[in-house]
Amino acid sequence: MNVLVIAPHPDDETIGCGGTLCRHAAKGDRVVAVFLTSGELGLKHLPRERAWAIREREAKVAAKILGLAAVEFLRQPDWTVGDQAAEAARALCPILKRETPQLIYLPHPRDWHPDHRAALTVLRAALRNAEDPAPELRGYEVWTPLSEHDHVEDITAVMPRKLRALRAHRSQLREFNYERAVRGLNQFRGELAAKCRYAEVFQTVPLEAAR
Repeated sequence: MNVLVIAPHPDDETIGCGGTLCRHAAKGDRVVAVFLTSGELGLKHLPRERAWAIREREAKVAAKILGLAAVEFLRQPDWTVGDQAAEAARALCPILKRETPQLIYLPHPRDWHPDHRAALTVLRAALRNAEDPAPELRGYEVWTPLSEHDHVEDITAVMPRKLRALRAHRSQLREFNYERAVRGLNQFRGELAAKCRYAEVFQTVPLEAAR
């Protein structure tokens, strides 16, 4: 299977579905990450190009840990992806055509962060004239936990790798203790959604919302 993960910023792919991506890679699926922005506001004290270089380097290290086949950086403006949705969609189109994913992970559309909400808008525009069969879409949680979910992945066996990948985004760990947040959320999901130690949950995004 070809799997695509759309991450508004470097580290969203690890926080939201890093364990699930590990499992896909272990099964032999081709997994590719597309970063809509390179998260320059996460290093706002640095010039944009310097911030891009640091965060993209960290994303590549994390991708290797997770077993991703490739990464793509669209370098759209951090925080205002929605204002540039058409441009982002144009950049995404050739990647979708090349990868022909059967499954796409993206932030669920009720996440509070504007770039996370914009991901579906960008994908909808990019898929509008696609000739390939419509992919399945699964929304993952980052800043705003899902109120409902319909897919659960037991990630207990790969949780150490997920945490190693998260630590690769070292420039972002000074302001927030993401490891504590991720461990807590995945424990919560594991206990209540999967009766295991760690889990990730997803919500199917209706295909008609993206075509």
